[in-house]
Amino acid sequence: MFAGRYLWWMLMGIGIFMFATLSLDYITWLTIQLSGCGEMAGACEPALRLISGVLKPACIWTAIGVLFMATLLRLHALSLIWFWGPIVAIWFVASTPILLFLAADAAALTQSATLAALPVAFLFLAAFAAYLMFALEDGDMLPLAASVPLRLTLRLTAVYGALAGAAFMPELSRIAGTLLDMPALSIVIALAQPYLQTVLTIGTGSMAPAYAVLAAFIAALAASLLPHAAAPQPSRSTIMLRRLRR
Repeated sequence: MFAGRYLWWMLMGIGIFMFATLSLDYITWLTIQLSGCGEMAGACEPALRLISGVLKPACIWTAIGVLFMATLLRLHALSLIWFWGPIVAIWFVASTPILLFLAADAAALTQSATLAALPVAFLFLAAFAAYLMFALEDGDMLPLAASVPLRLTLRLTAVYGALAGAAFMPELSRIAGTLLDMPALSIVIALAQPYLQTVLTIGTGSMAPAYAVLAAFIAALAASLLPHAAAPQPSRSTIMLRRLRR
């Protein structure tokens, strides 16, 4: 999936999410007002159940699915799927609670409540999704391959972000145990998460180390864009012609 199509699908997914979060509540209110079901007790229950219980969750999960699949297809097109695919999958799983939290009642949410519930994995995901919107395949240099130190920095910080997403996700033990039908796994994850949190925060209990790693990740992504923003490199056909002449 090239950059333009990826951007279109990402905007489509965000649009579906914003529609479900901000507009469906007003549509519900308008439906009740136009139908006049509010005059009879319990007459609005079928409409409320359909819109709030079926249509809204369906739109939210559709939006998440569109964003996830578009990102994986973009990684596949850039030949980055084997390492970055699992990392992105963990980021998406860790970011799902905040998306559902925002979709619950976006109009009533405060800035402090939103920031308190914002996982660091969501910030890693947002930065990486923004990076993928650039036309990385236009140049001769491969994406995320500017230099060995830079590539190593990106991978180490990305792994840290994935571990942080798993460590600071309270629902992870319940979700893993339910999906895999392994209650023992839920217990193991619940016991391991506090130790992993201690390691990732260097024993401080603060999220400052995580945000420092996030800043390093964003800086490395920005630095990896510099070769693409520089003067155009020789085309592949020119390089192949030079090799044939030799």
